[in-house]
Amino acid sequence: MYLAFETLAAQENNYDICIIGAGAAGIAMAVTLAEQGHRTLLCEGGEASYSERSQAIYRGDIVGDPYIPLDDARLRYLGGSTNHWGGVCRPLDAHDFIAKAASPDTAWPITQEALAPYYASAATLLNLTLPHADYPVTGSGFERIYFSLGDPVRLKDKYAPALNASSNVDYCLTANLVGLESHNGRVERATLRSFQGDECHVHARFFVLACGGIENSRLLLWLNRQSHGQLIGNTTTLGRYWMEHPHASVGQALLFEPQALGLDQEYNVFLSPTPEMLAKRQLLNCGLRLHRMNAEATQQLIEALALQAPSLGEQLATWQAQGRVMHGVILRAAWEQEPRFENRVELGTEVDEFGIPRSRLVWRQSALDRHTIRESLLLLGEHLLNENIGRLQLADWLAVQPVTMPSEGELAGRHHMGGTRMSHSAEQGIVNSDCRLFDQENMFVAGSSVFPSAGHANPTLTIVQLALRLCDHLDRELTLTRRT
Repeated sequence: MYLAFETLAAQENNYDICIIGAGAAGIAMAVTLAEQGHRTLLCEGGEASYSERSQAIYRGDIVGDPYIPLDDARLRYLGGSTNHWGGVCRPLDAHDFIAKAASPDTAWPITQEALAPYYASAATLLNLTLPHADYPVTGSGFERIYFSLGDPVRLKDKYAPALNASSNVDYCLTANLVGLESHNGRVERATLRSFQGDECHVHARFFVLACGGIENSRLLLWLNRQSHGQLIGNTTTLGRYWMEHPHASVGQALLFEPQALGLDQEYNVFLSPTPEMLAKRQLLNCGLRLHRMNAEATQQLIEALALQAPSLGEQLATWQAQGRVMHGVILRAAWEQEPRFENRVELGTEVDEFGIPRSRLVWRQSALDRHTIRESLLLLGEHLLNENIGRLQLADWLAVQPVTMPSEGELAGRHHMGGTRMSHSAEQGIVNSDCRLFDQENMFVAGSSVFPSAGHANPTLTIVQLALRLCDHLDRELTLTRRT
């Protein structure tokens, strides 16, 4: 049920689990843990709807490549960024969990099989229809891949009735985390503060930080500083290996045989290099998005190509006279970014209204990032040329080396990943394979900040799969402690 902050502050607060952050991960966990019978508190720093005061907490500095202003990239109120989520989803590929030849730091400490049991439940929670299975495009070095493109769910709208009706979950708004107290490797209580300056303390058996792919790092950096290193002993990677999914328009193509890629039947087709091609070309993962042009734009493309290559223009004219249907396509892409130690969230010099330093994001795309998108396009162009089924033209910014990334346009997917990466050891990351802080028995991190690498798929489905997996882990832990 809903608890006003004043009510939470006035009562004795002892819960099985306290979750800080009510976005995709936080709400998924609160609903699931309540169904499992655990007394759960869900704390959201924002309000029930958008407010400038809450959103301003996300303001911060950006150093490096052009990027979206940090307070425009995410939403800070109940439901988090699912309130503007587009609903596009697919799971990470199996080879995303394994070290790629081009970047050994892409390995996860778990495999895809660890998340597979939570696929169907996560899809149900997010109202996803399961997409068609991927399959190889013969001789191309690509797979045709599929996304779930259903109506985007707004988790606060879908689950508000369940949160209000449940006797096992309380949720509180304007409950901003400002302190954690740890003793002998256990977090004993969290301190929350409202915008009115009121404070309360919450005790729980387990705590989960689920505040997003920048805030998780920012808060842990600050809280660890306040605790003089009691939360996280080895901070080498804290805030580090931060990642995004670069997005851009990357070119156009004319398909002489649209059926070869499925564009005779569909207006949008998605392709991704095979794992073998990733290794051969030393690439990271990449998703190419082919959007069919209308007839007028296709004819303009045919005429432009005929001017550049007159002999080909004659063949195109012959095909058109014979009634062959050709399609122009706009090429867009989203691709995996190399996990690099230098890319990071750190604490800035300016503080927010709670006295916590604002985020400072240091983000630069690497030579491997640029190589990945250029080589993926060249690979597709080679296939079209070798099979004589089309011609591809790179975008101007990709056609000349060294590649200079666009400074305007979409830039990135607003997918914040890394910073509290999952790893086998405290020297390599911040949480273990169960998403627990290495130095705390009962403190966990949920969300895409734990991703060791990013793949190219939108992260929401994987966020929820990890959240549901963490619920099962906490359920086992709570069941065991009750028995003992």
